[in-house]
Amino acid sequence: MGQLRHEESTDDFDMQLIGNFLSFASRGDRVGLNQMLRKGISPNVQDYDKRTALHLAASEGHAPIVELLLLYKADVNLQDRWSRTPLTDARSYGHRDICRILEVNGGIDFKNDQPMTVRHESDLNEVNIDITELNLLHPSIVKQGLFGKSEKVKWRGTMVVKTIVENQICHPVKMKLSAKDNTLLRELRHPNILQFLGSIVHGEEMILITEYLPKGNLEDIVEGKVRIELHTALQYALDIARGMNYLHQHKPFPIVHNHLHPRNLLQDEGGHLKIGEYWVPMLYEKIQPNQETGQQTAYDKRK
Repeated sequence: MGQLRHEESTDDFDMQLIGNFLSFASRGDRVGLNQMLRKGISPNVQDYDKRTALHLAASEGHAPIVELLLLYKADVNLQDRWSRTPLTDARSYGHRDICRILEVNGGIDFKNDQPMTVRHESDLNEVNIDITELNLLHPSIVKQGLFGKSEKVKWRGTMVVKTIVENQICHPVKMKLSAKDNTLLRELRHPNILQFLGSIVHGEEMILITEYLPKGNLEDIVEGKVRIELHTALQYALDIARGMNYLHQHKPFPIVHNHLHPRNLLQDEGGHLKIGEYWVPMLYEKIQPNQETGQQTAYDKRK
């Protein structure tokens, strides 16, 4: 048992290192990234979805970070879970300068340089998670959001958060998350939104799997301190604004967060906030209320 705990703590430590490294790349922090590279971290470490620092820097438009990673021999053509390379991401977000840098260094866009294939609904089931992959032996409760009971568990060797969504919204609202919703949510990428990993329908329960952030939520931060410094408060405000702007500007359909709360604003390893529970409006398929009875759902009353 002692050996198991040691291995788990080592895994957690490794994932925190990787999280810090990828966060530096996503935010364009050249100093932090360079320090970790000089200490020997591989430039090719990957997250849950096999995305590298080069993927994130290319997505966010950080050309100096891309050049630094290439200097340290980052693999320019590693593919993520969706067969996207850093060049694919740079093209998707219109970062032409980064496209040129990657192309000069041998970058290939395997996805868009091939004939387009139609993705059928049945193909989208790949984003669903098998509940047998979750290690539920020693879960621990975490405070993450308003709409369910959350526990820290292990999935594929990595600590994640498993949330059983509470059906707080009364009949006739049907709780569901389609395969298309899963795919959309998993492909969202921004340093100020919580990473959605997938969902499980288990009997009558809807279970969501998201990344685990060990530093708690904004409610804990506020309650645990007498005073938050002005520069920290401004940083938090900018984190929230950037995350919300990303969601609201999402194309082709904006994602409107109706339930922003200190409990679903989580702090990452770098001290920045990430927005969670932006998927809540997608969970509930409203059935039109009976016009004769004027029946109204709890979801309607909150709006």
